[in-house]
Amino acid sequence: TVASMSPTAVLDTEILDVFDQWEANWKQYGGTFSMTSFEEAINRGEHAKFSLEKGKLKNLRESMRKTINEHIFGATSAGTDLSGYQSLIPDNPATGTVQAINAGTYSFWRSKQVTGTQTTSAYDNLRAKMRELRGLVSKGQGIKFPTRWVTGEGTARGYEGLLIANERVSMEKADKEAQGSFSGDIYKFGKANVYWDFDCADSRMYAMNNEDLQMAYQSGFWFKGYAAQSPVNQFVDVFKVETQCQLITKARRHLGIVTVIT
Repeated sequence: TVASMSPTAVLDTEILDVFDQWEANWKQYGGTFSMTSFEEAINRGEHAKFSLEKGKLKNLRESMRKTINEHIFGATSAGTDLSGYQSLIPDNPATGTVQAINAGTYSFWRSKQVTGTQTTSAYDNLRAKMRELRGLVSKGQGIKFPTRWVTGEGTARGYEGLLIANERVSMEKADKEAQGSFSGDIYKFGKANVYWDFDCADSRMYAMNNEDLQMAYQSGFWFKGYAAQSPVNQFVDVFKVETQCQLITKARRHLGIVTVIT
């Protein structure tokens, strides 16, 4: 407890509970691909167009990435799914229990939310709402601003349309922070990049901080592959790949969302 005091005032020695604990459960993703002895036989030597086994492994890796990405942006529909953005940064931050803390009871555990509905023309309120949200999730002027924004492909195109011509050009300067608001396929808002993803709804835009929103994974279990196993009654080798991970936040109040973007 901190307060102003006179030279002989008595210090407040009341013991306060100042620590809070959140808890996130690990989630497991697994996948397989099979390789028959027939496929192996016809895909070897000079007749092999490409390595079929490596191709199947690459396809499995991409499938796992796609599934995890869909769950990051989607609503957590199954108990085995990781906690996605719609759970950690919901449209209504004042409800729900996230990582074992009830946001309805504890206001410090609420993310921030603003509405981006148009007034007259499409996206005419978007930049203003991004500025508002940037202030809400910060710790003060210039302290812990969003490090990235993520939205859908349609809203990203709408945001690009709001930029004036010279903002769309990447400035080649020694001061990298002096670059324009568009560089290739990456947009800028202040110093933060604005990304888009097909799995993100166009009605939403997330403001995130790399320090307070992270993908955690068990050491040695990020796309971990296992030696092939062959069933005793089949000429098939089965390959398994596993990932153990969870999307976690340490401070939801520094994360935010613009909802109902039109």
